[in-house]
Amino acid sequence: MLAGMQRPSVWLDLGLAIALLPVSAMLIVWLGMHVMFSGDDFGSPGIRTAQAGRRGAWISGCVAVVAGGGLMGLRLWIAGSVHLLVLGAAAVLFAGVAAQNG
Repeated sequence: MLAGMQRPSVWLDLGLAIALLPVSAMLIVWLGMHVMFSGDDFGSPGIRTAQAGRRGAWISGCVAVVAGGGLMGLRLWIAGSVHLLVLGAAAVLFAGVAAQNG
């Protein structure tokens, strides 16, 4: 069944990685803004920042698995690897913020 399926062009793979990278970056910035501005009214970080960090890590991790795995399932190895790397790094960053403030 999969024997007849050809691997897409490397240029298509690179182009798709470059085209989807701003979407991932906007998601990371959006989640980062929620984490940065989630402190209490006096500006001190605390439990709400930790909750926002955990939420950001969870969302980034899920999107990394779905987007990266989906692209790799379509045999777009470069685009899938780039998105797993970028969104996985964001998940680790948000998890670190949650651990520091929780």
